[in-house]
Amino acid sequence: QSCFACGERGATIDCQGKKCGCSFHLPCAAENNCVTQFYKNHRSYCPEHRPKQTVPVSPDADTICIICFEAVEEKLSFGTMVCPSCRGTWFHRGCIQGLATSAGRECFRCPQCSNKQKFLSEMLKMGIHVPFW
Repeated sequence: QSCFACGERGATIDCQGKKCGCSFHLPCAAENNCVTQFYKNHRSYCPEHRPKQTVPVSPDADTICIICFEAVEEKLSFGTMVCPSCRGTWFHRGCIQGLATSAGRECFRCPQCSNKQKFLSEMLKMGIHVPFW
């Protein structure tokens, strides 16, 4: 199959969206805003069908990432995420992925409110890989 992102043959990952025919390579998925869930059945989704956070909040215009202290987008997006528990802690996808990688499943929690269960569940659903250490 051909990769929807690069057009090359050999794409082995299929989008799990209903009736979606997109296939992609794992590196292309990461570079093109696809979501791969690294738990249970390891489902992958193209940008159109990927899960989106449904927390009904938006950051203020001057909101910063709690990890890198750089500005975040003014809305939820692939690159800007929020803690589903405290709803006030914003971060970049890459920043929270770095934290997840260093913390592991036992220590990974919201850097602000310290919620573990709801935070971990949401981050896994959104494609953040949290390794077992």
